[in-house]
Amino acid sequence: MNHYNDRLEKIEDVLLRTMPEKSTRAWINDAAGDRTGALSEKTADIFNAPGLELLFRGGKRWRPLVMILVGEAAGGTTALYDLTPLVELPHNGSLIVDDIEDKSEERRGRKSVHLIYGDDISINAGNLMYFLPTYLIDKAEIPAERKYRLYSAYAEAMRRLHCGQGMDIQWHNNHNYIPSVEEYFQMTRFKTGCLSSLAAKLAVIEAGRDAELEREAGRVWEDIGVGFQVLDDVMNLTRGNPGKMRGDDIVEGKKSLPMILHCTSHPDTTEEIKSLFNKAGSEGSTDNYTSVEAAIALMEGSMAIKKAGEIGLNMLTEAKDKLKSLFPGQEAVKLMIDVIDGFVEKML
Repeated sequence: MNHYNDRLEKIEDVLLRTMPEKSTRAWINDAAGDRTGALSEKTADIFNAPGLELLFRGGKRWRPLVMILVGEAAGGTTALYDLTPLVELPHNGSLIVDDIEDKSEERRGRKSVHLIYGDDISINAGNLMYFLPTYLIDKAEIPAERKYRLYSAYAEAMRRLHCGQGMDIQWHNNHNYIPSVEEYFQMTRFKTGCLSSLAAKLAVIEAGRDAELEREAGRVWEDIGVGFQVLDDVMNLTRGNPGKMRGDDIVEGKKSLPMILHCTSHPDTTEEIKSLFNKAGSEGSTDNYTSVEAAIALMEGSMAIKKAGEIGLNMLTEAKDKLKSLFPGQEAVKLMIDVIDGFVEKML
């Protein structure tokens, strides 16, 4: 990503202005409208700390980068940089809440934020990160009609994000329920695809382009987000995701695409794989690792992991072709495709 450094540095600067390490009166006024001084900078720093903890750990920042590249392809302005926190802050907020819900102990190679600061203030920080960047829309120097479209796209994405998380939670709490492939893809479109879709939509809106291009660009990048998630599912069961144990999705009871494909093609082993998921997720169990590996072996044997990987790659290939059609001849499209290919190389 070296040739993206200038864009990424600008994105980082905006992120840390939007949720600063040290609060100021001006920031508090922008974010919360407190002009009485009753909310002190010190108090704001305390409740921002869990969010900043995760934000400072980095992350790929590919969503705001995609937002900038789509903006360049659509003819937008550099003012779009000021709106990039609208896709990165809610992503980080969702990770904080997700780790609490999943009882995850690690995130980005370090202890999960809620284990450092506690559940209560971490939940608050995660929720704040969903809403905080909306003040950037208020401050944007664009026509009111575009501001309305920005707010509408953002609000829809937040609703979709929570619907997807609700589906995922319901499934991993109920080990007996195996969702259909169609349900899996809808959950993933809600939970994972919505923020990449939002990045494209916001860029098109800021550029002053029409609603049709907004919808089409959003759909393409939703497909790309889903494709990434499918490959992430596969990587979890092959070499493991960075900073996490191989097969930790099984421990958490998550119904990934390989597991669903396996149960669909080999229903006679469904009860066996359910039992392995239960054993892997049992607190205090001494055979968690053995159960994880046994479940992975079943999915490897049925070729479900391989098939899921092929589905993810096909989705990304088709989406790249659509990007070329949406923004013909644009140099930024080549950069978007390089981003996609770079992630695929790391996942396979």
